Amino acid sequence: MNRKPIHTDTSWETDAVWKLLDQVPPATAGPRFVDNTMRAVRLTNQRQSWWTLLLSPAPLAGLAVASAALVISAVSLLAPAPHPGTQSALVDAKQAAAIQDIAETETLIAAADHLEDFSDTELVSLIGF
Repeated sequence: MNRKPIHTDTSWETDAVWKLLDQVPPATAGPRFVDNTMRAVRLTNQRQSWWTLLLSPAPLAGLAVASAALVISAVSLLAPAPHPGTQSALVDAKQAAAIQDIAETETLIAAADHLEDFSDTELVSLIGF
């Protein structure tokens, strides 16, 4: 079996950075290190209940957009057909744009409050790039 010879180069020991690191006192754990670590472990491994997952911001944002879409479609289906000379079609379009704007604003507010619940792709699509 061919083995590469062990390098006996000691230039790294005379490096200025290593000399500075040798002068630094060793780091010691604080008196609450174990308590803080165990608290972090307990909080990380906690399972969320099903109702918490259901009411988290991501599903609520989707619910807001879905309800806005349902309201828009219900308004368009239940409204009487506009006559060619009336302004009701223009008003409906303005109302739909206002509802869409409100839904997008609520979704952005939910995303801003809970950034960790959204992926990068979802955040970029919310911003509109």
